[in-house]
Amino acid sequence: MNEKTKTYEGMFLLEAGTPNFETACEPIRKVLDRSQAEILSIKPWDERKLAYEVKHNKRGLYVLTYFRADPAGIAELENDCQLNEQILRVLILHRDHLSDEQISADTPATVAKRRAAQAAERQAAAKAKAEAEQPPADEAAKPADEQPKPVDEQPKPVDEPAKPADEQPKPADEAAKPADE
Repeated sequence: MNEKTKTYEGMFLLEAGTPNFETACEPIRKVLDRSQAEILSIKPWDERKLAYEVKHNKRGLYVLTYFRADPAGIAELENDCQLNEQILRVLILHRDHLSDEQISADTPATVAKRRAAQAAERQAAAKAKAEAEQPPADEAAKPADEQPKPVDEQPKPVDEPAKPADEQPKPADEAAKPADE
């Protein structure tokens, strides 16, 4: 690019519902390429319900772009955006004062995506921890009668066989009664 170029910020409103962000951004890339603009950054801003229908769309995907272009070509770039059916709206602002850090800063959509990825990592770690704390599969597969029982459920050793009811020892108060009564 030559020394006449300036840095611009473009907020594009596209049709929502395209699952792949790169595919959704193709119209923006085509328009910027036709204007011979140097793309610095293209990031999703957010997908939202629109306050009113725009070209028969109730939802829209906002895309934030930073690019360098010749100021003389900006009017033509905006005209190309209005003619493109996939670009619902566009706002282009002059932004020469932005640093590279500001240009690469997170947007609400990138923050939400990172938080979702972190939550998924935490869930996976918790699941792995829970699986590690479970007994090995070979022990869990044993039938219930083969599994080790807790100490309080262990069968008690039997010293002598059970006696019939008539041979059972009598309680102390029955033994004290005389037999003739």
